[in-house]
Amino acid sequence: MKKIILITLSALLTIILCLALFIYAGVIWRSPPRYIPAKQYSFQKPIMSMQEYFALPEDHRRPYIFTIKNGQGSLTVLGITHTKNSKDPQVDSIQRYWSTAKPTVALVEGRLGFLFQGLQDPIEQHGEGGELVRLAKKNGIAYYSWEPERETEIQEMSKKFHPMHLGAFYSLRPYFSNFRFGKPSDPDATLQNYINERTSIPGLQGTITSVAQIDSIWKKDLQGEKDWRETSDEYGWPKGYLSDIFNASNLYRDHHLCSIIMELVEKGEKVIVTMGSSHAYRIRQTLEYELK
Repeated sequence: MKKIILITLSALLTIILCLALFIYAGVIWRSPPRYIPAKQYSFQKPIMSMQEYFALPEDHRRPYIFTIKNGQGSLTVLGITHTKNSKDPQVDSIQRYWSTAKPTVALVEGRLGFLFQGLQDPIEQHGEGGELVRLAKKNGIAYYSWEPERETEIQEMSKKFHPMHLGAFYSLRPYFSNFRFGKPSDPDATLQNYINERTSIPGLQGTITSVAQIDSIWKKDLQGEKDWRETSDEYGWPKGYLSDIFNASNLYRDHHLCSIIMELVEKGEKVIVTMGSSHAYRIRQTLEYELK
């Protein structure tokens, strides 16, 4: 019996050491670390809200790309229509601007996840952010997620919104975000996984526990809207408190992103960053004003 236990422990240790080696060698990707700025900047020119964005009289170009120079530092913003298609022409734009910008720091939207290099395609797994991380790793450049910490974001949102409404929003957000890439084969099971994950975060614990609760909330508070199982956030959220949370969350995230950019560019870094095209459009005037 002791021999079997020793063999099992030895095999487990070997697996752990192999995983550690693969991570160290870059074969296995870990989630990018979050970049936490030393301070949250105050901006004289406010970031455009989602309400203002959706009220624009006409659409803007996509991808939405711009550059800003500031002393020794520079910024290249790649506003991408989210994609997981490795043959998307937008991928060529990422590669072209990477070559011309010669960045020293890369920032990506989202938190990404694990990836087995050589077995999985970074874009198919993690979208445009996966391609930027691939380039950063290839060129030995530091890379980070520009997302704020979830706990901090939720803490801020809880100052304005009901805990149960927040629980519903954060459980539905990844479902709506991924719906643009296709409806899952089992929407209820997919959402339940998101509920389990999101409501484990401090501030959301105990707010939502089941898909049945989401169905009840949807039926009660979002009458006339199509079922959540058929909903994407590509053009915003259904009107009501979920839309209000969506708008507030986006402004909070964009303010955090702009604070990171300001800090890095003022240090003389050459920053390249991927994000959804709406983020890029809404932060441009603020950054141009502050950096120029």
